[in-house]
Amino acid sequence: MWTLEDFPLPDYGTVVNSLTHGSPIGEGLVDMTMTWSGGGDVAHVRDATQGFTGRKVTGTSHISWSVTEGDFSFTADEAGQTSLVSEVWKERNGRFFS
Repeated sequence: MWTLEDFPLPDYGTVVNSLTHGSPIGEGLVDMTMTWSGGGDVAHVRDATQGFTGRKVTGTSHISWSVTEGDFSFTADEAGQTSLVSEVWKERNGRFFS
């Protein structure tokens, strides 16, 4: 399990303000918990064209999160969550590719 508590997240208000490095209009605090359970298929992958090799393990995952800014709070609805892909990789690339 991985947990993040009271992580500051700047709120830029608009995409344009964010992309042009404008000043944040506020700051939210994010709480997130992620769990991952392995035990699924193990696959070895080698891609000489892209220059990496590795091993991946599939499993199941779940993420719950909420964000608070001032008097506003939003919590993601966990009911009916579906993970399309849950994998953990060990990868070698670049000069470590062999």
